[in-house]
Amino acid sequence: MKKSHSSELPIALVGVMIFSGLISFLTGCSREKADIRIMAAASLSDVFLEISEAFEAETGLSTSLYTAGSATLATQITEGAEANVIALANEQTMNRIVDSGHVETEFQIQIFASNHLALVTPLQNPGSITSFSDIQGKKLAVCSQVVPCGALSYAFAEQEDIRLDPVSMEPNVRSVRTKVELGEVDAGLIYISDVTSKMKVIDIPELKDLKTMYPIAVLRPAELTAKKFMDFVLSQSGQAILNNHGFGKSYEN
Repeated sequence: MKKSHSSELPIALVGVMIFSGLISFLTGCSREKADIRIMAAASLSDVFLEISEAFEAETGLSTSLYTAGSATLATQITEGAEANVIALANEQTMNRIVDSGHVETEFQIQIFASNHLALVTPLQNPGSITSFSDIQGKKLAVCSQVVPCGALSYAFAEQEDIRLDPVSMEPNVRSVRTKVELGEVDAGLIYISDVTSKMKVIDIPELKDLKTMYPIAVLRPAELTAKKFMDFVLSQSGQAILNNHGFGKSYEN
């Protein structure tokens, strides 16, 4: 798997590199085409990088990984982006890809992980938030409702009869996390798997009960190598890596 390290490059150049890399991934025009091209939800960025590296070490196959919000990935696939494996953060968004006819029906879609939200603040907790109701009137960041973390955030707020009034609606969970880490908001709703040492978690037991399930599928045209990657994610090795990153199991959890 190829990795790009762009932290020391000029911003303009980084933008060109990212755009060029995305176009190569989506059109399949890269000169060194990977054996398996994977598209995964933003919340899977770190864990799928580790899983891909472990898979490569075990099989000798090469992978490329592109991550974004689940809704964005679904749109890209339905509009013709080429990939072999798709892993999303909820089943509803996967259904969009199924309906478009891009999922290989020979291989069953599998639920490989679960996740739940966490209410987080900057370390100093500038808004003095101690409960979910405390977010009212505070600077809050959440995911857009069209992506799974946003849908889950609004579902929980409705369950608690609290109106969300965010100052920032982000395209994916990683963007919300960044807002909190930088102290640009008083609080944010992110997945428990995205929590870092740069933030404080407010204990809301009810958040643990409202879970999202992660489906993975092989895309058409079917490649046996893609099925091998899906099987690895579901294997004991893949599940152990997911667990180490804070993800739960599927419906058995």
